[in-house]
Amino acid sequence: MLCVAYFYALDHVVFSSTRFSPIFRYLLTVFDLRSAWLAAAISIIAMVWNRPAPGLRLVDFLGNHPYSTALASVPIISLGAVAVYHDYPFSMDEYAAVLQAKIFASGHLFAQLPRNLVDWLVVSGFNGSFLVASPESGRAIEHYWPGFALLLAPFEFLRVPWLCNASLAALALFLIHWITREITGDRRAAGWALLFTLASGVFMAEAISYYSMQAHLTANLLFSALLLRPNRWRALGAGFVGSLALTLHNPVPHALFALPWILAIVTQRERRRCLAPLVLGYLPGVALGLAWLLFRADIGAGVRGVAVGAVADGVFAWPIQAMLDMRAAALVKMWVWAVPGLFVFALLGFSRYRGNPHVRRLMQSAALTFIGYLFIRFDQGHGWGYRYFHSAWGVIPILAGCALTERSDAQQQRLISFAGAAALLSVLVLIPFQMHEISEVISKHLAQLPPPQRPGSNVYFIHPRGDFYAADMVQFDPMLRDRDLYLVSHGAGLDGELIRQNWPGAVWIAGVAAADQWYLGPKEQRLMFKSADSPSAADR
Repeated sequence: MLCVAYFYALDHVVFSSTRFSPIFRYLLTVFDLRSAWLAAAISIIAMVWNRPAPGLRLVDFLGNHPYSTALASVPIISLGAVAVYHDYPFSMDEYAAVLQAKIFASGHLFAQLPRNLVDWLVVSGFNGSFLVASPESGRAIEHYWPGFALLLAPFEFLRVPWLCNASLAALALFLIHWITREITGDRRAAGWALLFTLASGVFMAEAISYYSMQAHLTANLLFSALLLRPNRWRALGAGFVGSLALTLHNPVPHALFALPWILAIVTQRERRRCLAPLVLGYLPGVALGLAWLLFRADIGAGVRGVAVGAVADGVFAWPIQAMLDMRAAALVKMWVWAVPGLFVFALLGFSRYRGNPHVRRLMQSAALTFIGYLFIRFDQGHGWGYRYFHSAWGVIPILAGCALTERSDAQQQRLISFAGAAALLSVLVLIPFQMHEISEVISKHLAQLPPPQRPGSNVYFIHPRGDFYAADMVQFDPMLRDRDLYLVSHGAGLDGELIRQNWPGAVWIAGVAAADQWYLGPKEQRLMFKSADSPSAADR
């Protein structure tokens, strides 16, 4: 009910969402509000439910079958990626990694675009923030670090990109079970952790998306699993995992999560022998990151905001009221995209196992991740739940599982009844509702464009400010192999001139707020730029 109160009272009295980015505020105040009401209803039902047996049967099954549970999740999540997420990189954060993965899958380091058409293929405000494309050379890459694109590239090569995050999610499920059992020695507690994960909408949402956050979550879980009982080989492996995690899209999520674990190795004499192999494991990622920054700076010479020394320029700031408002909203999003009561269970689990050093480090990693992002001046924009925290989100179901270790007192049985009912209702009601919301948001976004005409191909000239986040629809295949082409509009005159020079048989068929649509008949299906003299922004 506190989350519901946020929308109707706290957001107007204590906090304010008026200065949030439009998409963040829209998702929060429209779709998350609906989830908050549904989660409140589930909590009330769970409070009056007093039958622990159904939940325990499911928990025992999951606890006894972690491998089959993880494997079974892959086709379900993959189906969600295609049917719910429309197999579409919805935000620029997702598209940047998908574009770079396609570049890697084609055997290249960068896309070679027609030089005078860079400003038709890349929105000017996105060049230097999401992509880096040189008008002088025509070379283009993603702005973020390339680790997630490297993971995604084999799946792009096989034309199954939706399988990447689904596979990483399955590995995360197994790791959450394994870590919980290692800490508690209780298979049932591990089953609870698995159920809490599967019953939280944010886990499914990130897994069906093209965000790198699922990779961050899985990498950080594997990193901590390797360091639960460290020796030199496990420390080396943890370093390799951390090496990849540093470069997934930027080093901050892993650096915040890993710091307590690294400090434990540095400060504890019996663990200090693992420091050298851990550092050795990190070296490839550090080298790759530095090389990518130099490579990006070379491609982006002259592009605003692209330089080796500008990695964090304008990103960090001391918290002001607007930033604190953002994080208050983030707490609401964290709550409504998880099993109702999950964070309370996590705090209870931490309280019961606070003497365990692994539990303390997990909690420190989670707390440091949330606190660290208090100094990031962005509200996250697009995203389901609070994706800035998702790199550490795996800690929460683990700690929550620790709260439900085997005890026979009446209070524990009451807790088990509530947890089981809340999780089951989340699986049956809340997650399907949230998946429907995701599909609705993306469907509305895509519906801003008229449907493509067939047979043949279509060229869409997107008006970046013509509709709600229309600029995000300017996406292209790095080899220009797509059937339809989405370009930045430069006005009717220059758009028409570009069409005349490249596809003289094209016919204008529709104009809406988001774009103008041209149809290329079957004889001109292949969307390749023919003219080196196509107009550029400099001609305006």
